[in-house]
Amino acid sequence: MAHHDFTDLAASYDAWYQTPLGAFAHALEQEAIFGLADVTSGERVVDIGCGTGIYALELARRGLRVVGLDVSFEMLAIAREKCRSAGLTGLWVCGSAEALPFRSASADLALAVTSLCFVAHPDRAVEEMGRVIAPDGRVVLGELNRWSSWALVRRLKGLVTDTIYNRAHFWSRRELERLLRRNRLAPRAVHIVLHIPPIRRITFLKYARVFDSMLRRLLPWTGAFIAVAAERPSVEDGKREGKPEVRK
Repeated sequence: MAHHDFTDLAASYDAWYQTPLGAFAHALEQEAIFGLADVTSGERVVDIGCGTGIYALELARRGLRVVGLDVSFEMLAIAREKCRSAGLTGLWVCGSAEALPFRSASADLALAVTSLCFVAHPDRAVEEMGRVIAPDGRVVLGELNRWSSWALVRRLKGLVTDTIYNRAHFWSRRELERLLRRNRLAPRAVHIVLHIPPIRRITFLKYARVFDSMLRRLLPWTGAFIAVAAERPSVEDGKREGKPEVRK
C-alpha cells in the first residue's frame, strides 16, 4: 500500500474508536487479542503495524516492554505523543513488517493487528515474526474476515468511492492458518468476533451485545474479526498436525 494512504489516514484514524460502533467493535476485538496473547508484565513485545499505538499503549499499561513498528512516520508521531502524554514508555520504529529491524529471538510476543491485510508479501512478514520471537514466544494476528457483513459493506463502498480497504486483503480463518503453517508456526487457537452488521444507529447499538451473542451462535464463522495465536511447533506437532481450538 502506498505510504500516502497512511499519511492521509493518520489524523482521522483514532476518531473511529470514539464512535459508538467503533468503541463496541474495538472492545470485542481487544478482548479476543488479549485473550490469546496471554501477556505477562515485563515481557518484550513487538507491535507490527502499530498505527497510532492503540494496542501498543494498552500493552505498555499492562507493564510490557513495547516496541511499536509502522511504515508511517505520521502514525508513529501520534503514537509517540499519546505514549508521552500517558506517562508510558515505548520505543517507536519506522520500518517494514517484511524486514523487521530486530534481532532474532528478541521478543516474547509478535503482534500484528489488521496489518497483514496491507502487506505486499504476507509470507515474508510472518516468517519475520517467527524469526524475532524467542523459542517459547508466540505470534498473535488479528485480521478482517472475508466472510462477514463488514467485508461486504466495505467492498460495496469501494465500488463507489476510493477507500483504504480497496487495497486491503480480507482473510479467511483457513487462509491465516495455512499462512502460519507455511512459515513454520503452529496455530493454537482462533477467536472469531464481532458478528453484528456495521449499523451505526444508537438504538441498535444499545442491544449490540445481545444481538452479537445471538448471531455468534447462529453463524459462528461470520464475525468481522479473526484473531489467531500461534507458536513454534513442538516435536509432536511435526509428527501430527492437529486442528487449533476454535472459540465461537
